[in-house]
Amino acid sequence: MKKHDSTHNYLIFKRISSLILLILCVFIALNLYFMHTQNAAKWYKVESEQLGRSLTLQAAKMVAAPLAKNDEELLAHYVTVVNQGMFVKGAVLFDESGVRYAQQEERLSIVEMMKQSDVEPLVFVEDIIFDGITIGYIKLILDKQAITAHHKAFNQNQLSQSILMIVLSIITAALATRLFYKVRDSYQLTDGEDTLT
Repeated sequence: MKKHDSTHNYLIFKRISSLILLILCVFIALNLYFMHTQNAAKWYKVESEQLGRSLTLQAAKMVAAPLAKNDEELLAHYVTVVNQGMFVKGAVLFDESGVRYAQQEERLSIVEMMKQSDVEPLVFVEDIIFDGITIGYIKLILDKQAITAHHKAFNQNQLSQSILMIVLSIITAALATRLFYKVRDSYQLTDGEDTLT
């Protein structure tokens, strides 16, 4: 009777510990999902701004020397290079008084872009400084959807890898638990046979 009670208590403990392990795995999975979601939202707010500022600053430094020397051919080439950026919808140069200096063939209207449902522009303006003097301005218009889509794909990949790691951890824990109980049961069986002889 005592042996039956200890086996019964052992089975209850085994089930409770398995339930606790399962609850912990679900809690970790939910925590990882919410962490990924919050990080993505924070990235969309902060990093897209940072990317735009960095691109605009680099473009301003790149066009500073040709603009100061009035090298229109090199300046047009640099504007074309900036416009070929992955997230850039358009780049426009202005002189120090705000008059459009170099522009692409078709004018980009931010109001028109805002009316389009598929485009949400981010606009950044940076001073073009040469030898400590402001000689003009550059305006970059970035496609917010392209920036966020790029990061969403990256974030989705990270999330799927995390879920895969959780599933593999659950499988490993289940196999380790099963192995432990098999070894324990075989040890108890061997120990019981030794006491009988």
